[in-house]
Amino acid sequence: MLTLKLDDIPIEGLELEWKEEPEVLSGYMERLSDIDFRFETPLQSEAKIRKVGQSILIKGGVQTVLQLRCVRCLREFSYPLASRFELTLHPLMGMDLGEEAELTGKELEMDFFEGGEIHLSEIACEQVFLEIPIQPLCQEGCKGLCPTCGKDLNLSNCHCIKEEFETGFSALKKLKLH
Repeated sequence: MLTLKLDDIPIEGLELEWKEEPEVLSGYMERLSDIDFRFETPLQSEAKIRKVGQSILIKGGVQTVLQLRCVRCLREFSYPLASRFELTLHPLMGMDLGEEAELTGKELEMDFFEGGEIHLSEIACEQVFLEIPIQPLCQEGCKGLCPTCGKDLNLSNCHCIKEEFETGFSALKKLKLH
């Protein structure tokens, strides 16, 4: 896991590229999230980092291939991911954390760092989290599983008898428009 000391950032800034293997990331990601995914390829990251006053400006990108599970048919599939990001980290010092306080909209969008270092691997992993779809699909037109027999409808049709589900609105089908 890559960590950068703030003192190591020269005035003109710093450009970094690094790669992290799936085995290293999988244990780290499992501790952070319940999202069901795996890295198929190493996480390749790049970042341009510079100091702007007390803050740190990071412009970068991440690239990898994830293995996700389709929410309709439950098959695992490869999901190529490439993302660009821009992040400004503000120092946490000077903020009163003792009492509860209401944050402004601007403060909710801010990212912070603490101590004399920033954890670049954590930032890269966070960008991966942000790019994972809420409902991953193996393909746009995935037909899913038959609710009766459980057959994958993408592979073949099943021969289950589909029952019409009656709702209170079923009576509207009988109405005719003039």
